Amino acid sequence: MSLLGILYKRALSEESRYWLYKMRHPGHFRHLRQRVSQHAKGDFSIQPFFEKKAIFVHITKAAGTSTALSLFGALPSHYTAWQYRVIFGRKAFNRYFKFTFVRNPWDRLYSAYSFLRNGGWDEQDHRWAEQNLPDSDDFNDFVLNWMTPEKLYSHIHFWPQSRFVLDRNGKLLVDYIGYFETIHEDFAEIAKRLDTDASLSHTNASPRMDYRSVYSSAAVQKVQELYREDIELFGYEFNGIKQKFANDIENPGHGV
Repeated sequence: MSLLGILYKRALSEESRYWLYKMRHPGHFRHLRQRVSQHAKGDFSIQPFFEKKAIFVHITKAAGTSTALSLFGALPSHYTAWQYRVIFGRKAFNRYFKFTFVRNPWDRLYSAYSFLRNGGWDEQDHRWAEQNLPDSDDFNDFVLNWMTPEKLYSHIHFWPQSRFVLDRNGKLLVDYIGYFETIHEDFAEIAKRLDTDASLSHTNASPRMDYRSVYSSAAVQKVQELYREDIELFGYEFNGIKQKFANDIENPGHGV
């Protein structure tokens, strides 16, 4: 990268650079809001968000596929909340009901690892796993000897969940946080907020062992360090939820 490019990235946040990109390419964003991309596992589109005045921030490996198809009949891409703020514009973003689902970081990491080792979503995931994941099939070896703070960002399935919902200043940008572990009751609450009688379908599940039977004590501690922000923000401990985030479903907009 050139010196000018380095200075540009240091001077402006990711969101600021995305706003500038939007100013230079308004047609791209108009197309983005209208586009429907067909896929064998479900069409990708954010059109339903406009219709329901709601935005679902789809965090990887947190039942997002099931949630999106059940509520919207389509899949969103894995945009972060601040990216949606640019795509929709601040006024609409602030007005819409914004929600997400999170998952125990220890469970989510094991799910992501298993998912990628078994081929992932598509051929791109399959190639990435072949090129990047260690040869060993041992999950603890993967955590202890491959995972680093830098490698959290080597694939979107390993990103901290907080990256999807916080802005650069650590401000929460969603109104409601649902939990994978209590998905049925949280989904029902969200469906009520959206005034729909949709029921939750189950898709994209990965067959695997209970994560708690897999981890060594050293790997538990390593994940505690790597995903500390997620664990503290969403109230997790290794064996489950310590304290759920206090949502205010009746007053959307508190997170913006």
